[in-house]
Amino acid sequence: MARLFHHQPNKFQLHSARYSILGYSLTQLLISLAIIIILAIMAYPYYRQHVLQARLQQAQAALLTNSQHLAKHYQKHISYKKSANSWPTLPISQNQHFCFRIQGNPRYTREEHYTLKAVALDTEAEPRILKLNQDGKVFLCQSSTSRCDEKAHFFSGHSQTDLNCRIFND
Repeated sequence: MARLFHHQPNKFQLHSARYSILGYSLTQLLISLAIIIILAIMAYPYYRQHVLQARLQQAQAALLTNSQHLAKHYQKHISYKKSANSWPTLPISQNQHFCFRIQGNPRYTREEHYTLKAVALDTEAEPRILKLNQDGKVFLCQSSTSRCDEKAHFFSGHSQTDLNCRIFND
């Protein structure tokens, strides 16, 4: 009876058991590593694009918050301006990746108009900018001469400041 349950391994089982204990060969490891590197190289541009898109969406959210602040200011003062020579202070002036200001000198802007602008802190990594006007339209411009280190508390309103603008659809 004991003999029925006793099993003797054959040569193949002994051979495969001995090799499974040793692990993977160097060739197998190098092939696996090469596949992982190729997949990472292929995935990186998509990851980078996703990160930049997420940053633009964060900037858009901050622009909307600032826009709500300006709408409340307009309800109280019947003007988006603080005075004839100044804009109201925005609740969000900067986040991790963008600075936010109103575009244009208040002296030369109509009472019922404004354009909020988000410019990247690092314009080399992100040359694009976002703009939001009083109508709630958001524009993405591919390039701009505006920089966060400008001295004025507003961005220049010149017509050639922002180039290749289109409506932004997140």
